Amino acid sequence: MRRFFVSARGLWQRHPTALGIAVTFTLSLLLRWLYLQSSPDRTWPFSIFFYGDARFFHTYALDHVRGHEGPAALPYHPPLFPWLLGLLYRVLGEPQGSAYPYKLVLAALSAATVALTWAWWRTLLGTAWSFVGACLFASSFGWLVLSTTYSNEVLYAFFLSATLALVLRHREGPTWGGAVLLGLCMGLGSLTRAEHLYLWPFLLAWAWLYRGTTPLKTLARRWGAAVLVCGLVLTPWAVRNARVLHELNAGTPGLEPLPELAPITVYGPINFAMANHARATGGFTPASVSELGQDGHLDIANPAHRRLLLHGYAVGLEWMREHPADAARLWLSKVARWLDGLNLGLGASNLPSGLSGSRAPVDLFVPEGAWMKWPLTLMVLAGAALSLLRPWREFSLLTLVVLHRALITLAFFGYTRGLLTIFPALIPLLLLPLVVLTARRPQLASRVPAVAVVLLLLLWVEAGALALGAPRGFMASGSTDQTNGKLIQDDWVRIWPR
Repeated sequence: MRRFFVSARGLWQRHPTALGIAVTFTLSLLLRWLYLQSSPDRTWPFSIFFYGDARFFHTYALDHVRGHEGPAALPYHPPLFPWLLGLLYRVLGEPQGSAYPYKLVLAALSAATVALTWAWWRTLLGTAWSFVGACLFASSFGWLVLSTTYSNEVLYAFFLSATLALVLRHREGPTWGGAVLLGLCMGLGSLTRAEHLYLWPFLLAWAWLYRGTTPLKTLARRWGAAVLVCGLVLTPWAVRNARVLHELNAGTPGLEPLPELAPITVYGPINFAMANHARATGGFTPASVSELGQDGHLDIANPAHRRLLLHGYAVGLEWMREHPADAARLWLSKVARWLDGLNLGLGASNLPSGLSGSRAPVDLFVPEGAWMKWPLTLMVLAGAALSLLRPWREFSLLTLVVLHRALITLAFFGYTRGLLTIFPALIPLLLLPLVVLTARRPQLASRVPAVAVVLLLLLWVEAGALALGAPRGFMASGSTDQTNGKLIQDDWVRIWPR
């Protein structure tokens, strides 16, 4: 045993980054596999804790694989994740009653994200605290759910982490190769989740503030190249969207034409209108569309729906101007739902909050009780404040990412899963106050993170024990379909262990 530890220490000293990536990837994938083994939904394309857009992704992927070209439809969802799912269907074969193999691949992608994120966290947090962060990311119950179901957050987190790694590495201006990689990550990330495109102003502002001694002309050329590559990545999909929107306009000649320039999607205006009106709840609700006919189904031939697609921003802003107090309360509700992501605990049992709670429409399960999110929010805010100080200024990039997501949340829907997607930026800010406190005492600087890692690794033991037994059972209640009596998955669902 002593010889093993000596050889492991020597390997760490020679190849610390490679070994760290291998360890974090292996542990992350192991925990995701153990979680799947104890889940009653391991063969379903969705999770009882998160339904989301799983049905759309599955249908789109099947059509993509089979080469079915349906009628022209609005580009409402970014295409990259369903394309990835279609690739899995092509390589592994179409689903034959089980989504288990595809879930394993998505779990591996999530584990790779944890490993990649640990690699650049190490330069920010130091080795010890970066392992604490990796354990938190890997064992997050919310991420155990998202990484084992059909959710585009799995792919998006990878591109967000890669984007931040590149920007931090090339903080004084990217090399030409770095500019190309950054442009690819920004373009592909935007084709996964459209709001990623709006990170550009935040990244450019940070690059300007922390440009160092790099000449302005050189900086402009390199960052301009990154933006150009991003645009080139988006161009094929934008051309396809222009063709589709042209066909849709030709089919409805009596109505105001839809804009044919849509680099990713057209859902911005109508989502803004659905998120900001008198009956808005802070989360997703199609009420403003449902009350306009077609049983809530979007119909571009419906003049009222067409108006929201074209002028949804103006409609939402008009309501906010006329009802400022209601708009302020709605913002608070959106932020509260977003911060519910901090209520999600750790491990397969969602410790310490447990597995009784509710799942909002197209959102992630949230446990009962809201006590965890407030102290954790204060820690994140403390980390954001520390990031403005000179010794920790590199963390300010992560603060800008959190600010970007907060603004998206205020403008649109308050999604619990929206907070989890920015874990690569959030966790370092959460840990930064602890890093600063322990740095003043060298003994604590190494012992505290070591003890934290050991305690967090017990979650793997718990998951292994659960995996050895039968899959856990759960009960659910909510609105039911009047035709077949089944739960309406896109509505509120309450969940508790059997």
